[in-house]
Amino acid sequence: MEKVCQSCGMPIIDENQLGTNKDRSQSKDYCKYCYEKGKFIDDVSVEEYIDMCSKYGAQAGMTKEAMRKHCEKLFPTLKRWNKKG
Repeated sequence: MEKVCQSCGMPIIDENQLGTNKDRSQSKDYCKYCYEKGKFIDDVSVEEYIDMCSKYGAQAGMTKEAMRKHCEKLFPTLKRWNKKG
């Protein structure tokens, strides 16, 4: 199974894409665009994060609306946003 950032869902295909923990070791769960030195770069709610990520639909080859729907479905399954565990 492909590894994805547990905050934004970006595929992580290279170790250089990993974020860093407080001790500067590589995060096993989050990408460098979401997580740095043990903290999330954007301190926002899941709704705010969906709004932010929807703007990148074109980069993912989809419309802003399609990207929003994708994020609304995906984000609740990711570690950062899943409040069940």
